[in-house]
Amino acid sequence: MPLKTLLLNPPSFENFDGGASSRWPATREIESYWYPVWLTYPAGLLEGSRLLDAPPHHVSAQETIEICKAYEFLVLFTSTVGWRATSASPKPSRRRNPSIRIAFVGPPVTTDPDRALNECAALDFICRREFDYSVVEYAQGKPLNEILGISYKKDGQIIHNPDRPQVEDLDADAMGHEDLQARHGCDALQRSLSAPSLHRALLHARLPGAVHLLPVAANAQRPRLAQALH
Repeated sequence: MPLKTLLLNPPSFENFDGGASSRWPATREIESYWYPVWLTYPAGLLEGSRLLDAPPHHVSAQETIEICKAYEFLVLFTSTVGWRATSASPKPSRRRNPSIRIAFVGPPVTTDPDRALNECAALDFICRREFDYSVVEYAQGKPLNEILGISYKKDGQIIHNPDRPQVEDLDADAMGHEDLQARHGCDALQRSLSAPSLHRALLHARLPGAVHLLPVAANAQRPRLAQALH
């Protein structure tokens, strides 16, 4: 069995709008959020894992620390605007659960892995760029020095493993529907896959927000998506 894994979209600012305002998330009169589909990919590949989307459910930082007590491995998605709070979160989690392993994923640790590792001593490693298979391999027991696309500290020195090649055959991975995410300045690459594969992915992940994927897809893809979501 893999490590019991919690994939966390961490708490954010009160009424923080992470979706409706597109490039410039801000607090406004309505509240809306992107469903964290980027965390569903490894969640769907790890038996017994849990994805906790804290902001829309108003789960506090203290509550997430308590939840972490029941897990062996924490994968935390980081953002630039939330870095100050996120970078401080491993310490209290480690105090409550000394044996937990902690990995950061997301844009800030991709663009500056050295800073992340130097500022967050409680981290076990960070994942650069695509992190789906990196966190899955670690949860399944693969040693750090054999996992592509990660950075970590050893004897006080930062080690950058070779980059992980981009996933090419998405039909071989039922969780690969990253092409549905808009490319508003992010590091993610658009992808494409067949409707049957998308259908398998949605069934496997049991995404409560799966229906929201349809409007963000290109018009040419809507017939395939409608078929997959039927």
